[in-house]
Amino acid sequence: MTFSRLLPLLLLVPALTMADEDRNFKLTSENFKVGSLLDGSLLENASKKAIALDRAIAISQEPVFPLQPNTLYLRYKKSAKEYFWFSGEAKPEEYKKLHAFNLKENHLSAREVIGLRLYASRQYKAFQDESDIYFDAEYVYSPRVPKLLFMKNGQWQILKESTHPGMVQIKSDEKDLDIVALNSSLKAGSKAVYPVNDGVYIFSFGAPDKLPYVDAGVLKPGDVLTFNVNFPVPDSGDVAPVNMSVSLEQVHALQTVEEAENLYDVFSSEVDRNFTRIDTTEFSKFYPPVKSADSLGLDDSNKVYRSYVSHYNFKRSEAQTLWRNKKLGTVSELYKAFHAKFDSLQALPAQINMTPVFVKKIMSATDSTKIDSLEFRFGIDRNRVETTWNGVVDEIPMDSLLKLMMVGDGSFVTTLFLANNKPVWVFKEGKIVGRYHYRYDKLGFRMGDKLIFGKGEFTLPLHIAVEPEVVEWLKNRAPESSSSSIASSSSSEVVKDTVVAEPNKKIIEHATRGTVALIDSGSFRFRGKVVSMSPYAIHTTEVTQEFFHKIMGLLDSAKRIPDRSAFKGANKPVQGITWENAQYACKVLGGDLPTEAQWEFAGRAGSNDGVLWTDDDAMSVGKYSIFAENSLKRGKKDAAYGPHDVATKTPNAWGIYDMSGNVAEWTRDNYFAITFSIESSNPTGSYWGTNKVLKGGSWKDKAKNLNMTVRDDEDPRYWSDHIGFRCVFPLERIIQDNKK
Repeated sequence: MTFSRLLPLLLLVPALTMADEDRNFKLTSENFKVGSLLDGSLLENASKKAIALDRAIAISQEPVFPLQPNTLYLRYKKSAKEYFWFSGEAKPEEYKKLHAFNLKENHLSAREVIGLRLYASRQYKAFQDESDIYFDAEYVYSPRVPKLLFMKNGQWQILKESTHPGMVQIKSDEKDLDIVALNSSLKAGSKAVYPVNDGVYIFSFGAPDKLPYVDAGVLKPGDVLTFNVNFPVPDSGDVAPVNMSVSLEQVHALQTVEEAENLYDVFSSEVDRNFTRIDTTEFSKFYPPVKSADSLGLDDSNKVYRSYVSHYNFKRSEAQTLWRNKKLGTVSELYKAFHAKFDSLQALPAQINMTPVFVKKIMSATDSTKIDSLEFRFGIDRNRVETTWNGVVDEIPMDSLLKLMMVGDGSFVTTLFLANNKPVWVFKEGKIVGRYHYRYDKLGFRMGDKLIFGKGEFTLPLHIAVEPEVVEWLKNRAPESSSSSIASSSSSEVVKDTVVAEPNKKIIEHATRGTVALIDSGSFRFRGKVVSMSPYAIHTTEVTQEFFHKIMGLLDSAKRIPDRSAFKGANKPVQGITWENAQYACKVLGGDLPTEAQWEFAGRAGSNDGVLWTDDDAMSVGKYSIFAENSLKRGKKDAAYGPHDVATKTPNAWGIYDMSGNVAEWTRDNYFAITFSIESSNPTGSYWGTNKVLKGGSWKDKAKNLNMTVRDDEDPRYWSDHIGFRCVFPLERIIQDNKK
C-alpha cells in the first residue's frame, strides 16, 4: 500500500482515538466491580485512607443513591476500566487532610459527579484520572491535589476547592437520649454528623426523668467538635405543698377533646400561679448558665447567638417547669393524666357540621353554562377549622346543591369528616397560640336521612401546613383507604379526599404582562463558570399570537407591529419576528428580552443538564419538546407540521414550557465567536458582535440541538417561521402590580 493511500487511514486514527477518549471521560455502572475484595496493596495502605477499611467491610458495591448521611465513600481506581466503591465511617485525622470540593458551590450533584473522571490537569488523557476520590452527599474529596478538573459538554471545567468541612459528634451513655440539632441537620438516632461547615453549633438534649438543656460549641474549619452530654442534677428533691382546683378525677371524667383542652388551659394557668411560690434561686445553682457571646466568637446581636439564647431560655423554662412540677408533687401526675386522656380522645374519628363561609362555582372552559367543580371555604383566618375544599358531587346536580345551600333549609347540613380529632397545637415562645384541625377525610352533604359525599381535595393554609406534625402526617397519609366514620355512614366504601398544602405561588397571571414565573436569586454553571443571578420574572410560555395582538392593542395604530406568523393560531407562538420587534414588544409591557443567562437559568430550573430528559432516553424527548421528529418530519400535509400551541408539552420544574423546541427564542445578548470573559454576576453577553444569541432550538431541529446550553445566532434583522420570543420583567414590578 502506497503512503498516499495510507495517509487517510493514519489521519483517521487520531479522530477515532479522540472520539473514544471523549466517550470515556465518564464512568458507567459496568466500570464498578461488585463484590471484589480489596487487593493486598490497598489493604496494606488502609491505615492511610480517610475511611475505615478492613477485610470485614472492604467489599466493593455499585453506587446506590441517595448517598447516606454520616457516611464517607471511596472510589478506588484499580485499572482504566475497573473501579471499587467502598463506604464506611470517616477517620477524623485523615479526613481533615483531604482537599474538599463542595458540590453545591460547583453546581454538581453527587449522582452526576460519581460518573465523572476527575483529573489534576488538562493535559491528561481519558484514562489518566485520579485513582482515589472520596464522596459524600455534599462534597467530593481528593487526598492528593487542591484542584480537580472534569470534561463536560466538550470542554474542561474546574472544580473549585472549598473550605474544608468538619465533624460534630455527641458522646453520652444515655440509652434514650433525645437530640435536637437546632441549627444543623442530624439524622434521627445518630450521634455524629459530617460534613459540616465551621461555626457555632447548637443542640438540645433531653432524656426520660432528666432536665433538658441546650448547649453550644464552636467548630473550627476541618476540625471535630465534641459535645459531652451531662444533664443538670438538682441538689434537693424536697416536695412543696400546692393547692390545685383541677383533680385527677376531673381529668379521667373528660368526654371530649374540647373539654380536655379547656380544663388543660385552666390547669396550666394554675401551675403558672403556683410557680411564683417556688424559690428559683435553688434552680439557678445547679442549672448550667447561658454561654457568653464572646466565648462562642460572636457578638450579642449576632443572629446565631440570639437563636442560641432563645432556645436556651425556652429549654431552661421547660426544665424549670419540670423541676417545679416535681417540687409541686401532684402536678406531674396531672400532666401524665392529661397526656393519656388526649391520646385516647384524639384517636377517635370526628364529624363537624359547618356552613361554608364562601362558595364558588368553577365553570367549564368549553361550556360556560356547565359547572366543572365547586369550591367551599370553611372557617376564617386563624380559626380552629380553616380549609378549602374543591371538587365535584356526582349524586346530585351541582346547581341544585347550591340552591339548597342558598335556601338555608335546616334539613340540609354540610359535614366535615376527619380521620381523627387531633388538631395541631401551635406554640409561640412556649405559649399555645392556636389549635387547628388538619386531618380531613371527606366533605359530606346531609339531606334529611340521606348522606352523599363529594370527591375532591382539601387545601390547608400555609400557617397550618408548615407545622412539622402536619408535614409528617401529609407525607405518611394513605389516601386510598377510608375512615371508619365514613364507612359506617355509607353502604359502599368511600375513598378519602386528598389533603394538600396551599402552594407558595411562583406563577402569577398578570392582567397586562401575561403569565409569568417568579425566579428567585441563585447560581448555576453557565458556559463552564459558576455565576450568580438576581431575581426576575419570565413568561411561562413563548409569546402567543393572541397575546401579541393584545400587546399591540396597548399602542396607537401607527406604532403597532404586524404579526408575520406563517403558522396561524391564537395559541401558537409568534413566528417571523425580528430581534428589534421582539424587544419592542417586551418593552411595551415594561420588560425586555431575557439575557442568555436569564433564559438558560429559567429553562434548566436548577438542573445541571441542558435537557429535561435523560441522555439515554431519546424516546422521552417528545414528552417535553416540539422538534423535527414530531413536527418537521411529518410533512407539510400533516396537521402536526410546524410549531404547535404553547404549553402542550410537559413543563420544567419551575412551570415553564417549551424551553426546548417549538420555536427558537431571541435573547438580549450579542454573539461573538470568542469569549474573553463571563461576568460572575448576571452575565450580559459579549461587548463585541452584531448578531444576537438564539436559544432552545425549534420544531425544525433534531434532539441534539434542543440542549438549553447550546447557543445559535442570527442577524437581528432576520426573521423566520422557526423564531419567536418570550419576555422578562423586574421581579419587584410584578409583585407590586399583583398586590394592587
